[in-house]
Amino acid sequence: MNRKTMLVGMLCVLAGAVGACTWDGTIRNPLKKETPFTPTAVPTDFAIIVNERHDTYYARTEIEQVVSSSDLMSRTTYTYFRDLNNTVANKFTQETPLNATQLQSMWNEVTKNNLMTGAHPWINFRSDADVYRFNTHVIRIRANGQVKTYRQTNGFSGDVRGLMLQVDAVRLPLSQNATQPRFGAPAVAPVVPVAPTTEPAMPTTEPATQVSN
Repeated sequence: MNRKTMLVGMLCVLAGAVGACTWDGTIRNPLKKETPFTPTAVPTDFAIIVNERHDTYYARTEIEQVVSSSDLMSRTTYTYFRDLNNTVANKFTQETPLNATQLQSMWNEVTKNNLMTGAHPWINFRSDADVYRFNTHVIRIRANGQVKTYRQTNGFSGDVRGLMLQVDAVRLPLSQNATQPRFGAPAVAPVVPVAPTTEPAMPTTEPATQVSN
């Protein structure tokens, strides 16, 4: 009887441990009901700075994106380097206006995952494939006079993933204002439609009368 009780107890402990471990690595009590998330106001100094470095054997790219709540703007600077002599091949900045909904959604990811107090991102292990493509990301979150920094390799993981998916989406063409100019990009002259011209009417000529022999 005691052995059966011990076996049932061990199974309950194992099931509880498995149920308490979430995808982001945090340990939560499965028997405790979680309180619903309540959004808070976005701080006036809320900002996200992302520095990316993409290295391969044939190209090198650096990307810096700054999302600021003070002016509701996202500024992304792309710098492309020549691998031969390590000089800048191209550099331009793209500005994208944001709305209050986008900024609130980013701040909700910060507060929901406790990114200002210390989240639990998974560790990205380095493999042989990383030798051919090595991407590093430094994410800095500023709010209420504090700054929290996260460093990730070859992608985003853990609690930072949800925030970075929204930050990266700002760069996509679908989320940008088509009328917003791209500073530093080559200017393209607008195409002005040309009004169709009326062709002159061809004079009508009567067929010549054929002379019979």
